[in-house]
Amino acid sequence: PYGAVAFPDASTLAVWLSRAGYRTALFGKYMNGNFLLAPTVPPGWDTWQTFVQDGDQPGSDAVYYDYTLNENGTLIPYGHADADYSTDLLKKRTLRFITANAALPFFVVYAPFAPHQPAIPAARHAGRFASLPPWRPPSYDEADVSDKPDWVKFMAHITTPAGNVQTDVLRQHQLETLLAVDEAVAALLAQLEALGLTDDTLVVFTSDNGFMWGEHWWWSKWAAYEESIRVPLVIRWPGHMPVAVSRPELALNIDLAPTFAEAAGVPVPPTVDGQSLLPAVDGTGTTWRDDFVTEAWGAIIVPPYVALRTTRWKLIRDTVRQGIAEELYDLSIDPYELDNLAQDPAFAGVRATLSTRLDELLAAPPGGPVASSVRATPLPIPAPLGGSE
Repeated sequence: PYGAVAFPDASTLAVWLSRAGYRTALFGKYMNGNFLLAPTVPPGWDTWQTFVQDGDQPGSDAVYYDYTLNENGTLIPYGHADADYSTDLLKKRTLRFITANAALPFFVVYAPFAPHQPAIPAARHAGRFASLPPWRPPSYDEADVSDKPDWVKFMAHITTPAGNVQTDVLRQHQLETLLAVDEAVAALLAQLEALGLTDDTLVVFTSDNGFMWGEHWWWSKWAAYEESIRVPLVIRWPGHMPVAVSRPELALNIDLAPTFAEAAGVPVPPTVDGQSLLPAVDGTGTTWRDDFVTEAWGAIIVPPYVALRTTRWKLIRDTVRQGIAEELYDLSIDPYELDNLAQDPAFAGVRATLSTRLDELLAAPPGGPVASSVRATPLPIPAPLGGSE
């Protein structure tokens, strides 16, 4: 959970770009455990204004108001005035950095804490979504959990109507915090346009994790279900890639650093697992991954897991007291992961093939050809009994 402490930061995207002459800046959230490093500034960053509190610090959730920023090695506290609202303050700092470095190559990360809990919206946005209908996808409070692992059954047993209301209120507040983020994105794009930098700037909008609002009786992250592991990813670079096109490739957050590096013409060390997204986005790529591993250390209720996600299938291994609890889903016909096929004899071949592949990836060294999982041909998946692929 304290990744910042263990993270080897001598060779990062910021270091690569800084050595190539880029001005670099990060405004906002760095990574979990960052409070243990303050007031240290990691290598490669010219401007560093990050939260000292990060949500993992015991007893601290001050990230919208009453927070402290590590500003290039100096800890600066902020208060509870409207001007201190962190999403807005960091937006202004980011705009200022872009303007000051408009004539230079720059790399800037705007990383507001929203919509992370405690999800406090700006005063101007409070209550905006009070009348929004509740979130009720097919997997919400899943009716039949007989094929789910014990932790899901436990949540189904203990969840109360009051708990569901609390989840709905959290979602409302999270969406309201994102209104300030939406304004910030619009302001940043407008600033690039005003400075004549639109066509020269690669812009990526994404997030660090998904979230669940009652799907499979869970609210939070940490689970292997789609709502938890998927994040938004929007890329804009006028003149270099198509407009308003959705791509089917499996993109990962480890691909972001190689993507920025390729755009900047900077070499990527061979130990990096990810790959540039640019060939996939512009259609020039001929090979791409067709599977990947996702894993988590678990939470108080959700057990640690490893999972293999392909373009069609997902195999989940939960580490539980009795050993391993497995889940298998055919996402092509079951996108909400309602029908666990792991114990269905008709899918034993699929399960065995995916299990072998998962073991192969888990055993692969970082940066190796197996770990990067780039192949010109799709992973062979046996057809279910009585049907075809």
